[in-house]
Amino acid sequence: MNKALRQIFWGYVFIFFRLHVGIDLLADPIGYILLLSGCSKLIDAYPGAKKARIVALVGIFISIPSVFVNLSETSLSIGWSSYSILLLVLKTIMGYYMFVVLKDVAEAFGDQALQGRTVNTFKFYMAIHLFALALLSFSMNVPGDGWVALSIISFIGALVMDILLLLLIGAIRRISPEQLRVNTHI
Repeated sequence: MNKALRQIFWGYVFIFFRLHVGIDLLADPIGYILLLSGCSKLIDAYPGAKKARIVALVGIFISIPSVFVNLSETSLSIGWSSYSILLLVLKTIMGYYMFVVLKDVAEAFGDQALQGRTVNTFKFYMAIHLFALALLSFSMNVPGDGWVALSIISFIGALVMDILLLLLIGAIRRISPEQLRVNTHI
């Protein structure tokens, strides 16, 4: 399971961060392939990983254009802006299903502190990401600097939650490597 969680960790790194130099060097499809592989290794021990694997499979195909188009440019057409929002929605759905798996893993360990940390991170992650998505839908139609400031704050909050998710995956990997290897087929 340690290998599966490592693949999930690196998959999220590829999905969350963009390094665009002509093409996206941290390509989203590669991240979704890593998530698919990691979830496939967890399915026997944690059935909730099946849904996460399906979302990762869909993400592989939907995110292919993001490799070649710099979605962080402000001069994108409406179509590419909508596509960018679709990728954010997909990332949020992927995060939801991964938290379902991480909660199951934390429960299997029986570590109350880890369970609490997972549940709290899940609540804040989903709340901030859903708030950012809702704000994004309104901010396109409302002029003013207040919306820009609120958008920047929500973007920073989402980025912090993405980093906290990565730290949580790392903490779960470190909690008990021997116990992790026993429960899954690697």
